[in-house]
Amino acid sequence: MAIINIVLLSPFRLFKKKDEAVELKRDIDARSLLRNGTNSLTVSDALKLMQHIESERIKSLASNLSPIKESVIKSLGSIERVVNNLDREDIKLEEARFKPIVENSKRTVVSSLRRETSSDLPLLQSIHEVKRFKEKLESIIDRFGEVSGSHNRVMNVFMKKYAGKLKGEFETLSSLLKETKSLTSEFEEENSVIVKSIDLLNILSQKITSIKANEDKIGNTCKEIETLKFELDELKNQLSSLENSTQFKEFHRNLEQIDAIEKEKQEFHRNITDLYSHVSRAFTKYSYGMTKDTLGRLRVLTEEPWKIFDDAEASSYTSLLVEIQKAVKSGKIKLKDSERTIHYMEIILKSLPEHKHKIKSINVILNALHENKNGLVVNKSKELKDDIRNCSNRLGDLEQSLDQLKKQLTENNSECEGLVMKIEDCILQITGKRYSIAT
Repeated sequence: MAIINIVLLSPFRLFKKKDEAVELKRDIDARSLLRNGTNSLTVSDALKLMQHIESERIKSLASNLSPIKESVIKSLGSIERVVNNLDREDIKLEEARFKPIVENSKRTVVSSLRRETSSDLPLLQSIHEVKRFKEKLESIIDRFGEVSGSHNRVMNVFMKKYAGKLKGEFETLSSLLKETKSLTSEFEEENSVIVKSIDLLNILSQKITSIKANEDKIGNTCKEIETLKFELDELKNQLSSLENSTQFKEFHRNLEQIDAIEKEKQEFHRNITDLYSHVSRAFTKYSYGMTKDTLGRLRVLTEEPWKIFDDAEASSYTSLLVEIQKAVKSGKIKLKDSERTIHYMEIILKSLPEHKHKIKSINVILNALHENKNGLVVNKSKELKDDIRNCSNRLGDLEQSLDQLKKQLTENNSECEGLVMKIEDCILQITGKRYSIAT
């Protein structure tokens, strides 16, 4: 859909003298739309047509209100003359005690009515000014009613001839206000359809702009998705080439060997732990009253006995095991199964060199395998996998966003169709002719 540039229109428009050339061109354009028999309008042309029709109706309303305004001015002039005469007249009173009351009422009436009659009435060149004229007329009549009501008794008794004249003018103004309300109400009722159509056209224009922006986003998103798919394929190809390379295969063989040796090491740890568990009661009995260092060594023998072969002080563990064996044999440490414990102590002591050699061999092999790992290959493989994961995540987000954009586009198109139907019905009601709105 094409973007339609329009000016948001208010139902209350001002006709500015400096824009007469623009108004004239718009008026001519709108008249041509009505005459040329076309049954298709752009949003911009439809707005021009509605503005023209509204303008003509405002002119007609202003023309009908002009005589009323002239009558209002004439009536206010008459009231002003009555007020001036009242102001100049020295009212005769039979009883002096009423003088303050009468003079006060006279001043109030003269001041209030003079203020209302001296105010300027708005022009009638826009619906806004028409509203102001009606409101001003209502204000004048309300004020006159307040003044006459507050001082009605004094006026009818002491200023009777002026009261009669003012009453006649007030009734004239009330009649003129009633006629003004009737004309403006009729105009507003007829113009409400135009206002509605203009509002709908503005909403439609915004929807069209939104749809165009949405279509641009969809296009850009599709391009970005294609680019990412290409990048993802490239990354996968690079990873595949790397994983099929001799270096990578050697790296994996190395990993498999490391894994196998690590499992062998863990199995060795389990076996050592199981062997030393047979004499754990002896370790516990021996620990009573020992120093902190000795207790630390006993904890290693109980929980992680394989560590005695890594310790620089391995001989201290050997000495400790010999001491415990002697304590059991001499009866210093009393156990129910002392013979069994002594048997396992002998096995442990005899196996120390073998176990030490075993753990040393395992560690030498692991160190060699780790040194042979190709760090560059590992890092490159990790980097490619990270890039593939990030690219896949970004691709998924964009595809989800694309689905949302397409759903939103469908909804906006559907809303536009509904708006077009409403606008076409409004224009038919206003012009009596069926126009189609081209979007």
